[in-house]
Formats: sequence, C-alpha cells, structure tokens
Amino acid sequence: MQRRLSSPARAILLALVSGALLLLTVLRKGVPVVVAESNSDPERLNVDSSMLRNLLWYSGTDTDRFGNTSGYSQFGDDADSDADCSSVHNVNKSQRCDFTKNTDDCSIDEGFIDYTIFAYCQFSPSLLPLALIILFIWWLFLFIGLAITADDYFCPALTVISKTLHLSHNIAGVTFLAFGNGAPDIFSAIAAISNAKNGQAGLAFGALFGAGVFVTAVVAGTIAIVHPFDAMQRPFLRDIVFYLAAVFWTFSVMWDKEITKIESIGFILLYIVYVIVVVFGRYIYQKLKKHPTIIGEITVKNEDVDEDHKASDVEDTATTGSEREPLLSRLHNEGQGNVNIETSSSGSERNEQTPFQNFLSAINPIDTENWSEMGLLKRTYEVFKCPMVFLLVITTPVVDYDEDLHKWNRYLNSLQLTTGLVFSSLATKVGLDTIGGSFPVWALVLIIGIILSLIVFFTSKNDEPPKYHPVFAYVGFMVAVVWIYSVANEVVNILQTFGVVFSISNAVLGLTLLAWGNSIGDLIADTAMARQGFPRIGISACFGGPLFNLLLGIGIPFTIATIKKGDYKLSITLEEYVLAGFLALSLLTSLIVVPLSKFRMSRPYGIGLIVLYVIFLVVALLTESNVITADIN
Repeated sequence: MQRRLSSPARAILLALVSGALLLLTVLRKGVPVVVAESNSDPERLNVDSSMLRNLLWYSGTDTDRFGNTSGYSQFGDDADSDADCSSVHNVNKSQRCDFTKNTDDCSIDEGFIDYTIFAYCQFSPSLLPLALIILFIWWLFLFIGLAITADDYFCPALTVISKTLHLSHNIAGVTFLAFGNGAPDIFSAIAAISNAKNGQAGLAFGALFGAGVFVTAVVAGTIAIVHPFDAMQRPFLRDIVFYLAAVFWTFSVMWDKEITKIESIGFILLYIVYVIVVVFGRYIYQKLKKHPTIIGEITVKNEDVDEDHKASDVEDTATTGSEREPLLSRLHNEGQGNVNIETSSSGSERNEQTPFQNFLSAINPIDTENWSEMGLLKRTYEVFKCPMVFLLVITTPVVDYDEDLHKWNRYLNSLQLTTGLVFSSLATKVGLDTIGGSFPVWALVLIIGIILSLIVFFTSKNDEPPKYHPVFAYVGFMVAVVWIYSVANEVVNILQTFGVVFSISNAVLGLTLLAWGNSIGDLIADTAMARQGFPRIGISACFGGPLFNLLLGIGIPFTIATIKKGDYKLSITLEEYVLAGFLALSLLTSLIVVPLSKFRMSRPYGIGLIVLYVIFLVVALLTESNVITADIN
C-alpha cells in the first residue's frame, strides 16, 4: 500500500518541528541580526551547497589561524581556498561576500543554486533574516516536492515495474516498493556523502540514524499506544536482529573512521541476504504450515497458529476483519457499488471532453473538482505546491492501473517523452556538455525526444492505451529518480546553510530537520493504519523500512565514493556515536521487552519508547552544546 506523504498535515508538522528547532537555536545562540562587532554576529547563510562536507561545524576548530578577526583585507584568487566555510563568522560583514566567493569550502559541487552567494551577496547584512525566511520557505517547498515525487510518481512506477516483471508480493515488497518508500532517505544520503569534504558525513549519518530512532521509538510507540496488539513473532525478531547487525556494523566503521570498498559493498550484500531470508523464510514457512503438527493425541494444524496472521483478539477480528485478508480487497468488496458508480461517471465525463480538453485537465496542477469543498488550509496547500506539481506532470509519465485508461493521455504522454528527456539531461548536467565543441547535448536530446513523441502520437489512440503503455512506467521511474536526486541535493544544501547560520552541527541537522522531514509521513501513514485496525502493517514498516534505508543509504553512496576515490576517511564527532548508541538502545529495548511481554505491544511499552526518544533528543542537544563531552580519539 502506498504511503501518502504529500498532505497539508505533513507540511504543517514539518514547518512546526523545523521552526521549533530553529527557535531553540536562536534562543541559545542569539538572533542573527546586524551587530557592530564582527565576532558577535552568528549570522551566516552559506550553503556551501556541498552538503556535509564543508564545515568544521560548531566546534570552532582552526579559528586561531584567522587571528585577524577584524576581517580579511585582501582576497586573492586562492588566498582563502583552504579556509573553512564556517569561519565566515570571523570575517567583517562587509567582506563576507568576498570570503564566500573565494573559499573552496563554500563552493557548490552538486545542485544549481549557490545559497551562500544568495545570502551574503544578494542581501545586505541587515536583511539576512529575510534571506533566511525565503530559504526556509523554499526548503519547505522542495521537501513537499520530494514527498510528492516519491508518492505520486516514483511508487506507482515501481508498482507497475514489479507487475510487468511478474515479481511476487514478497520480493516486490522488500525490493521495489521498499525502495519507493525509502527513496527520499536514500537519495538524501547519496547527495550528502557525494558532496562531503574531508569525510564530514555527519548529515548523512545523522539523517539515517535520526530517522531510525524516530521511527523505531516515536512511530512504533505511537502505534502501540493507539492500538495495542500482538506482534508477529518471526518477522519482528528477524527485522530487529538484522537491523541491530546493520547498526553495529555501521558503528564499527565509524569507530575505525574509515570505510573501504569491500565494506561499502558489504552493506548492499547484507540487504540482499535479508531479502533472501525474507523470501525463502516465507516459502519454507508456507510449506511447513501445510503439514499438521501431532502433539500426543491432538492434531494441530499449523495454519491455525499462523503467527504472521493471527488476530490480536476476538474484538479486532469482529470489528476490523482478519489481517490475513488483503486490505485493498476488503475495501473494494465493502464499497464495490460506489467504486463502479464513480468509475462509470469518470469515464462518461472523460468521453464528453475533447482530447485537448483532457490534456488541459491533466496538466492542471490544482484539484479543481474538490476545490469548493476544501478549507482554507487545503486550498493554501494546493496553491503552494502547484508549481512543483505542474513541472512533475509535464515531465514525468505515470502508469496507474487503478485509474481510468491506466492514466493514459495521448497528448500529455507524447509531450512527456520530450520534456522528460530534456529535463533529465539538464538536471544531470549532461545536457550542458557539447558534441564536437559546438553542438550542445541537450539539443540532441531534444531532437530524439521530438522523434519519439511523434512516433507515440501517430501510433496510438486517444481512448485506448497502446500495448507499449507500460514502457512509460520505466521512463517515469528514470525521470522520477532524477527529480528526487536533484531536489534532495537542494534540500541538503539548504540544511547545510541553516547549520552554518545557527552553528548547528551536521549530525544534529540530520537527526532533526532531515530525519523529521523524511519520517513525518511514516508517522501519519502508520498510525492511520493502526487506527483502521491494521497495526501489524505499520509496525512492520517501523523496522523493515529504516533497515533498508540504513543499509542502502550507506552502501550505495559509499560504494560510489570508494570506487571514485578509494578508501573513504570519515570525520566522526561525538554526536554520531550518540546517534548510533541510542538507535541500538531503542532496538535492544524492543528486542528484550516485547518477547518478555509475550509479544504484546502494549501502551506502557509505547510510552516507554517515546520517553526514550525524548531522552535521546536531550542528550543529543547537550552533546551539541558541549555540555556533554568525550574524547573520541
């Protein structure tokens, strides 16, 4: 079942938690407004857009070499190329623009907008708060776009791909669909690590560990509070054991402060082993449960004690049905009449429109049909996200078997072949290269796209999807990947900016803003499933999803990095160890408490997990503030 993250509730929650973190930082550090002294001003809006790499966050290390705190009077071509971007706080305000332009650590490796120059060169020092507000709104817009891309474009494409490849539900669930749900986390980690300098991978580790703690503590705890239930024993133990193994392996890599190519590939291989265990474990289990178990003179059929599907209690079974029955099937059976009426109505409405009117309706980014029923909040959200939705619609094909004509639109799908290919070439910057030094690659891609569009247009019909329509799912998948990676780069770059402005470390940024942003959707979706009477679906996602994100979020980017540059040296701070420790503590708590409770997910258990997360946040912030210190060398 798809998660629906792109909702006004997600946007509001994300804005609230983000604003709360920034407010706490302002209260601790002071408001970044103009001050006469050069050293007392924490303002700094540098997103040295390379993500985690640049900054000697927070600690102020190496600031002694900038003894001239009155500012740099001279900026040669490479005078400050080796300086830390965070050292901009030691520079006179009038010279900060020059500093950011001449410091390599403030340069952009990935992404399109240089947020450092935007903040320091496009705004006067007195207007820095305005620049921060603009960047926060832009960051929120991009984060919503990231969720929309994953939910409405990436996941449907993966669903169609799994069907066309005839994959079983087990394999599709732990591969393609898991990748769809974890795409924002995975691509954020890839973006963070690929842009890191000097091994500063705190943002990636912070996001992966922070999201892991949040989901395994807050989300799992909330599910247990909302709907106490009996956990599925075998899958529960399997997922936690694998997750613990992944966490301890990651901790050992951090302790060594180096990750090799073999270790990076090992993370990917461990996930492959997990997939094999899931698939073959389920296969063996199904085989065994067909044979009765004889205990004395009593014959017990194994399916009667199916731990994967047994009901929590009689009341759950009576009111919500058995979880053995597919959710979508139940909903379809309960509302079959309504579905048929809506489908026929939608089809007749479509037939009354001309093909061009259908095209205009398809590219409309606002839900005009339900506009009159929307409240002010929903309407504001619709308008806020419509630019991103429009760009996604005209570039990314979607094949959805639940929609009328599987979402086939002859005019729009023909256009998407051209716009999608051109966008992908420009977003990956491949289109900016030239052939023979004169002919741009994007022009060649444009020609190819127009030819493909004409072929589709003249070999298809308006009222019937062509036989090759599923191919558009593969095209949509590739374009969605480009969108997610491009937006993730910008999201992480802006986070890095806030980190420099407010002197927040990469690790704390990762465990708060990035982790919360990527996990709020899990909280909304999984708790909604629990309220509907399906808590096991939500609790399974609480451990299987973060496991996938951790293994591939570390395995894929570090494999790419080590192939390019060899063994990767890591610069690890105390915050990363705190993150890893509390994630392991959360998992160990569940591993010990749940079996001792006979696998009953009770309300006290849920409350305990949430208390553990609060303690984790307090310890992390105290570590960030240097109240808690330790020699990790």
